[in-house]
Amino acid sequence: MKKIFYLKKVDGVSTRETLKKILSSKFFLSSPEIITSENGKPYLKNNSELPLHFSVSHTNELLFVAFSDKNVGIDAEKSSRKVEYAPIIKKFSETERAQISSKVDFLQNWTAKESAVKWLGGTLGRDLAHLQFVDEQIYYKSLPLPLRISFPVFQEHVVAVCSEEDFADVQIEPFIE
Repeated sequence: MKKIFYLKKVDGVSTRETLKKILSSKFFLSSPEIITSENGKPYLKNNSELPLHFSVSHTNELLFVAFSDKNVGIDAEKSSRKVEYAPIIKKFSETERAQISSKVDFLQNWTAKESAVKWLGGTLGRDLAHLQFVDEQIYYKSLPLPLRISFPVFQEHVVAVCSEEDFADVQIEPFIE
């Protein structure tokens, strides 16, 4: 099972409240209880009846949530976002820098790494320096991770999904209650 939903962020409505609505509406879970790991990764408490993994990403206007029966990480960035990536790219490996020739290339590399951090259940501060995204493969401490990075197309956003499953063919659907 693979699903990705998006919705406009609403002032005053928390991500946790939104997740509960999606879990109730789309997965028929009554009173889902969401807890977080020590690093802040959200997951379902007592999800033995329905092995369901999810990951969340925010842009200024939108919330994206990826669901799978396997571990998953998602990250999204608006393509038009103003970002000065020259200072950041200096920290990337020489091989990565050689593969980045545009802002979109940079955003794909960045979202791939951030989705991998979420898949790992880690933190950007601790794990980002150990990640490389080269030739469509994520490496952690120079070792390839057993996962796929997919870039499902969505409007003016670069979206990366990290999982053992390929999400390339998954349509990003609006969440409508």
